[in-house]
Amino acid sequence: MSDSLLTPKLKVKILSAVENEDYLLLVSLLGTIKTSHAGTPKMKDKEFVIKEIIKNIKETYKEEKQLLKKYFDTAEIFSRMKEPVAKQIAASLLWRGYKHNKPKAKRLLLEIADNDNWEVRESAGGAFANALRYNNDFYNELLKWTKHKSSNVRRAVVISATGLIEKGNNNNLQKAFKLLEPLMYDSNPYVKKNLGPFVLGSYLAGNYPEEVFKQLDKWIRLKDEIVRWNVANTFHNSFGRRNKIRAMKYLKILEKDKRKSVQRTVKSLKKYLNL
Repeated sequence: MSDSLLTPKLKVKILSAVENEDYLLLVSLLGTIKTSHAGTPKMKDKEFVIKEIIKNIKETYKEEKQLLKKYFDTAEIFSRMKEPVAKQIAASLLWRGYKHNKPKAKRLLLEIADNDNWEVRESAGGAFANALRYNNDFYNELLKWTKHKSSNVRRAVVISATGLIEKGNNNNLQKAFKLLEPLMYDSNPYVKKNLGPFVLGSYLAGNYPEEVFKQLDKWIRLKDEIVRWNVANTFHNSFGRRNKIRAMKYLKILEKDKRKSVQRTVKSLKKYLNL
């Protein structure tokens, strides 16, 4: 199956809509190629459209202040539309225009993070991470949102920790751990799935294994069942397969914890790692 549904004829129409900033028409055109699975166009097609919108804005607005305003204003236009693909485009533009109107950008990011459509929520995680990567002040807001009533928002906060990581530079790693720590206790399955196995294991440990091992040594001492689930599932991925021997250290500690939920976690990880 093709990774794009854009025909040459439709591409011409889309480029014209972007150039003329006819965003209602643009979203309508994208609606003709949305998939039944996600209710939005394929990723390659969305990336093409977002790239063209950004290119058009950059070619028109050269001064930084004007550029930020245009990003934000355009994001706001898309955010008011009901179509999921419009919300995804808004997410990609919001973090770019965040500095223009921080209070409103935060509100719109929250709305996107708690959207009914799962693909829109996925876009929010990346938008949170990029907003944090380029705006240090966003960190304190995210710390507050670790206690947000919506698990969708808390999940986006988990993903936002990736915005603190820069290859070859671990200066912000402790900030990432501090941001994640309140969420280590979060029992929501959506949050857990994205924390231990993904952000901690696949992302942070994949880039900074020794630093993550040191942090796991601290977290494994905590008796909370959810924290221990996240510690164990840091190894439920390719990182774990590469570090089976070191994973055993944590499994031995967890094996002494006789609570059923912990034992289920131990059994599941052992099966995954073929131990």
